[in-house]
Amino acid sequence: MPATYDRSGIKFLYPDNWVLSDQGDTELPRAISLEEPDGAMWSAHLYPAEYDPDLLVKDTVVALEETYPDLEITPTAKDFDHHDGTAVDAIFFCLDFLVRVKLQTIQTEGFQVLLWYQAEDREFEKHEPVFHAVSTSMLQSLV
Repeated sequence: MPATYDRSGIKFLYPDNWVLSDQGDTELPRAISLEEPDGAMWSAHLYPAEYDPDLLVKDTVVALEETYPDLEITPTAKDFDHHDGTAVDAIFFCLDFLVRVKLQTIQTEGFQVLLWYQAEDREFEKHEPVFHAVSTSMLQSLV
């Protein structure tokens, strides 16, 4: 049975065995994240609608590069379920794991949303449909 997040006009379904973290703020920017028991992570970072999506991704990549100097970035398709945005895939080593991250911005009426999907590279494809389903569920509440 999926769990439901419903707070401050943001609503989405997510797997009930994933751990939810929410800053509790309604002020922007704010972040909501989910962590799967094996370490995969989904998060949505909400900014004011007028925030520049290219700058948002650029700043996030710079922060990742500061922590992971071996970071490799690849631009990807910008369309997410008919929402335009900026998107990149990133890959880096953390301890002995190769970690894959997908960053995707989505413009909604009230927010600039940065979606962040992260999992160990060998597990990413297994988790990506869940990441996408949670994101789609959330976007339905924001349009």
